[in-house]
Amino acid sequence: MKKLICFILLTIAIVGCKEKYDSPVVSPTSGYLVVEGTINVGNVTTEIVLKRTVKLDNPVIIYESGALVSVLGEDNSIYPLNENGTGHYKGSNLTLNKAKKYKLHIQTKDSKVYESDYVEIRNTPAIDSVSKKYNSTGLELYVSTHDATGSTKYYQWDYTETWEYHSPYKQYLSYQQLPPPNINKYTLVYFDPALISFNSAIFTCWPTENSSAIISGSTVTLSDNKIFLPITFITKGSVKLSQLYSINTRQYSLSEGRYNYLQKMKKNTEGTGSVFDAQPSELVGNIHCTTNATEPVIGYIDICNIQEKRIFINNSELPDWNYLAPCLQTEVKNSVDSISFVHDRFLPTDVAKYSPTGLAVLSYFFSTPACVDCTIWGTNKKPSYWP
Repeated sequence: MKKLICFILLTIAIVGCKEKYDSPVVSPTSGYLVVEGTINVGNVTTEIVLKRTVKLDNPVIIYESGALVSVLGEDNSIYPLNENGTGHYKGSNLTLNKAKKYKLHIQTKDSKVYESDYVEIRNTPAIDSVSKKYNSTGLELYVSTHDATGSTKYYQWDYTETWEYHSPYKQYLSYQQLPPPNINKYTLVYFDPALISFNSAIFTCWPTENSSAIISGSTVTLSDNKIFLPITFITKGSVKLSQLYSINTRQYSLSEGRYNYLQKMKKNTEGTGSVFDAQPSELVGNIHCTTNATEPVIGYIDICNIQEKRIFINNSELPDWNYLAPCLQTEVKNSVDSISFVHDRFLPTDVAKYSPTGLAVLSYFFSTPACVDCTIWGTNKKPSYWP
């Protein structure tokens, strides 16, 4: 009883200590400008993404469209970036002079101007390898690199995952609306009556997913200028490795300023779960509003060439991966009424029962669209790099 009373009193004390926190920072209605991306040298497309900050309770991303974005050289050269998708500004094959410095210039549609500091072009060493380690819990992927010249001490990585996905069920049947005067009445037909084949257009697809975590590393405290670290983990049984999986890893050389900026951002976004975590700190980048010096801007611009490495991993390389799709088929009577009842929520898959003569379909199977139509998860257009 004493323990129970102590627990209750402690709970009341903890709850009673909670106070409403009002941030001293007052964000404008439109939010502060957020600048994401790296200016890339070479044949890799440069993409700068402009967004606006939002309140914590607002899950909607607000992109900054209609801006004029360009890369300016200290030699007065200009490389415009064109908006390609809302808030995404892209430029290809920027032939920058490695002996010169450059800055990012932004003019928003409300005529405000933002510029980064002039930065030098950094050389990114090649990725040595992207390797894997398989255990009972899943697959860990690692990246390794080194710089024999010792000029690169700070790195960042991101990646794009693509995997081949097969729908759990093939679609041999399709719905066909009955002609007037029938209203919202349907019947069944084979998807391809001539061949009695399945609908291959919705069976094989290639979903794609970009990394979201901040992955960075430094060799400053190491005796050798070499790095080997994990970049992602795939839980055992994941659909990503149900057939064939590919990861394209990109490596960037960072300035010390951007590395420190990313470390602060990582602490602010990943370590705010309890009072024992590192507390949020102010992000000070190298981008400024030149029309209002007091306006904060979120972002840090670097310039470098990007190194990439793609690997493929086949399901056959992972014994007992045991992917199991969370899908079920349901049998339903083949009648106009039953088909018309389910046609707008489920997709037909195959014949369940024929009549004794084999000429009539008595019942058929159906399942949810997500278990039949792979285009819900990704494109059915095979990537050019796919084997």
